[in-house]
Amino acid sequence: SAAEASLVLLSHHIGSIAEHYCNGVGYIEEMLRSQLVSAIGKEIRSEDFTEFILFHNRKLFKNEFVPKPFCHAIRRPGHYPDGVLSIERTGNGDFGTKKNTDPVVTFMRKIEGSSSAPMFFPINAATSVEFTGERFLHAWICHEFGKERESRRGGFNLVARARQFSSFLLLIGTVSGPDSFDPQHAIILQNKDEVLIPLLLNQLPTPKEFKDAIQSLSPEQQRFAKAFRSMQLESSVFGVCAVQLKPQLELLLGLPQFSLTKEIKLTQDLLSLFIDYQISSDLLSFDGDDSMTSSEKVEVVKGHVAAVYEMIQELKEKDLRNAEQEADMRVEMLGGGGWSRGQVGERREKGYSRGGGGGRHRRLDMDAYGRAPPPPAPQMGPPPPSPCMAPPPQASVAFGAPAPVPVPRSAELSATKTRLSVKPKGQAQSDLTKTDASQLYKDSKDLSETPPNSKSVDFTLIPKKLDAKFEALDTDSALRPTVIKTGDVWTKRMQQNLLTKMHEVTLTPGMQKKERNKAFDLLDALSRSGSLPIACAELHVFVAATHCFENSLMATVIQDNINPIEKMEKSMLIVASTIFDLSPAHLLKNEQEEERVVKYSPALFE
Repeated sequence: SAAEASLVLLSHHIGSIAEHYCNGVGYIEEMLRSQLVSAIGKEIRSEDFTEFILFHNRKLFKNEFVPKPFCHAIRRPGHYPDGVLSIERTGNGDFGTKKNTDPVVTFMRKIEGSSSAPMFFPINAATSVEFTGERFLHAWICHEFGKERESRRGGFNLVARARQFSSFLLLIGTVSGPDSFDPQHAIILQNKDEVLIPLLLNQLPTPKEFKDAIQSLSPEQQRFAKAFRSMQLESSVFGVCAVQLKPQLELLLGLPQFSLTKEIKLTQDLLSLFIDYQISSDLLSFDGDDSMTSSEKVEVVKGHVAAVYEMIQELKEKDLRNAEQEADMRVEMLGGGGWSRGQVGERREKGYSRGGGGGRHRRLDMDAYGRAPPPPAPQMGPPPPSPCMAPPPQASVAFGAPAPVPVPRSAELSATKTRLSVKPKGQAQSDLTKTDASQLYKDSKDLSETPPNSKSVDFTLIPKKLDAKFEALDTDSALRPTVIKTGDVWTKRMQQNLLTKMHEVTLTPGMQKKERNKAFDLLDALSRSGSLPIACAELHVFVAATHCFENSLMATVIQDNINPIEKMEKSMLIVASTIFDLSPAHLLKNEQEEERVVKYSPALFE
């Protein structure tokens, strides 16, 4: 009919109008893109925007509030660092350039150890260790454009490196309370060890998205969702604790401050005894006269170390002899069929043993390389035991028995002196019982600027404060709370000795558990099962947020007509004002910047 024909014609005409409209808008957008590229000189990508934000932060914020690269040196005041701790990009995807593998930048607030209460972390069900020291609160703000979201959630590594002849212990977990830290992972790093731990950034819904999602739920369901989100926010407080081992060894052994700084061999021997053999610290700590000098106290500890190593050597030699005797008995029982006991003993005296298949014999007094052992020493005293039970010469090693451990050279010189020394009764106890650990290692006077309001902070409240600020000030609903978690597979670079090259080892979850148990055993020894506080521990606490743009960078500027610089400024001021507990006006560098920000983000100053 005519009406139907008109309707069809009208539909085709509307489709043609829509197509021409889309072509026109596309032409305008392409023209604007070309003009923008011509004005700037190239097409801006996400990494270019990252570099600009780093440059812009130095002009926007005061020097003490400027975001700084997270690359922290683990050191004692006035001494060479034991290692370095940083968060770096992996270099995947768009971040493969060398410049974009630099450490990430964070807002950093330093809390002096003297102004904060002690914290605790558990190492087993029965033991919690108290630790003190400086604490750092970091706010990490990421940005993502369009399709980058999925590709960049695993693009960062927590990197820890130890210097040669230095060591420290790394704990990774979450801050679970005002005075508690819950370490899920732990590892000991020493002698140029380097560990790369992948970090996963899991974004939570924005406050507005969460509120809209639960609006149609029942009151019971809403309460459940709110309780679960509260748990998610509190679990987003990521923590990394670095424990310096030399200062704690000095406290544990009752040695003066900095006395182990140049005792490299002694420090490594002590760590070996605690880690490999789990020797009690009571066997190694200083128990002499308090009036002795620092070097004399160190010599006493060296003597204790030598005595313990000598005991370990004797036990290993005894185990070796027992293993050789058992091996001899098995050989005689299996290969001595048809012979009487006297014949077996006679053949042992001659040094022969019957081999399988009978016909071929070999000497038992030859080592694995066919060399004859040295002549036996002349016997003094009672006659040797029966030939049937006599052990073979020491040159032969049976059934893969472990080789004896040599006594360390650092302890040989003082071993004799310690054995001959006589300790008078009623001597004073170790220096540790008289000295407060908090006074031995005072907080360093860092040269970096620190905000004046460095006081004790309940880190678990920070995510909730940020969430409330996001809901009130983030009108675009673009800031997402972000949870930081570690990946399943780690990479460790290590050097077996000074003559070998660095090689990589993949740490699976099973190997990570072994490293964790080893580190916790060392902490148990260094803290005397929780009775001695850890005095030199630096805790880095991270809260993260991600500003998400719906489209790519160029599409955000051209299609959405949004200036991402102003949006990032607003997000950073929201987070920074919460971290430093200051108004945005106190953070800005000058009045010109304040006037400009007030013009485009007035809600921040209301």
